[in-house]
Amino acid sequence: MWQGNTRKILALVLALSLAISMFGLVGCGDDDADSEETDSTGTESTMETIKIGVHTSLTGGLADYGFAAAEGLKLAAEDFSGFEIDGVTYEIELIIKDDKGEPAESPVVAQQLVDEGVVAVIGALTSGNTNAAAPIYQTAGIPLVSGSATRPDLTELGFENFFRTCLRDDLQGQAIGEWAIELGSEKVVVMDDRGDYSVALGDEVIKALEAGGAEVLRQEGQEGDVDFSAQVNNIKAFAPDAVIFTGYHREAGLLFKQLTEAGVEAQFMGGDGIKSNDIGDEAGGAANVEGTLSTFGGFAQENMPGYTAFADAFMEATGKDAGPYAENNYDALGAVVAAMELAGSTDGADIISSLSEINYDGVQGALTFDSMGDVAVPGGGGTELIPRFEYKSGVWEFMN
Repeated sequence: MWQGNTRKILALVLALSLAISMFGLVGCGDDDADSEETDSTGTESTMETIKIGVHTSLTGGLADYGFAAAEGLKLAAEDFSGFEIDGVTYEIELIIKDDKGEPAESPVVAQQLVDEGVVAVIGALTSGNTNAAAPIYQTAGIPLVSGSATRPDLTELGFENFFRTCLRDDLQGQAIGEWAIELGSEKVVVMDDRGDYSVALGDEVIKALEAGGAEVLRQEGQEGDVDFSAQVNNIKAFAPDAVIFTGYHREAGLLFKQLTEAGVEAQFMGGDGIKSNDIGDEAGGAANVEGTLSTFGGFAQENMPGYTAFADAFMEATGKDAGPYAENNYDALGAVVAAMELAGSTDGADIISSLSEINYDGVQGALTFDSMGDVAVPGGGGTELIPRFEYKSGVWEFMN
């Protein structure tokens, strides 16, 4: 009797163990494996994770811009996860890589993201880094959408996979030059840092200045320079009404500081590259750049129907104001998801094809892309689209 009871108990234990093991196999599977769930209608739906690359600059001189891009994309990943294609529900996993703001690092990051198996990439942050990485993404058949690469000819270099949700620098450069002329500037210095973005923007500024009858002195620096004494001497001798720096805020702050200390009295100006609140510290104090003027390569915040809600969400998530191009990057991911939904596919070639056909309603408003991959502006639009800002008491204030 005892032996019989023992066999029954052992059999029960084995049965329970088997049941527990089977439960464990179902409930504790591989995290990377697809999962199936049954919805309220009894239909099975499959959950999959899809990888989206974020090619940005989290260290180096543009870390503040890179932070804004990455955090904007994190919000987008939360908002757009859960989209469905043919019964499959997709969750977005961001694969974030830092190119340190260096064009030489950009192809390395691009290859890393390709090797990670991303289906699309948002980036790169700068025009030079985008240009360096685009061939790798194109060869791999991966769509590339930048929220901040404004160099005009990036969409004219034969990269069929490249799109952008920001405005081009031929428009922004014209706007800066026209603004300087409006201010009565007759002698203007235009200085670049020899980088792709800076040189291209400077060229467009000069076209507008010369068309307006201004005398122009072109100067060059180098990204990473800290001593602009040679350029300061040339600028002081020229006695300009305005000095326009078309590079980034770190060098702009140092240049404007050294010009101020040299006694140069001119209107300081720049493009979107200088529009960082960090410029005051970089200039040795906000007073050295008080009244500096800047344009921006995107739509005015006041004209974006979704900006207030986006900025509130950004502040709640990070404790900081939404930085430059955060919203453009958010919309870049939104556009990619819209393209996947339209194509009914997550294949790179299908996404690239559909990006040319989408009508995406985002933070910036209704967005489409033209045949070149540039964001299309309803009704065209000229330099009045480019917003203007003034640096006052440590922050950039919107003017119009």
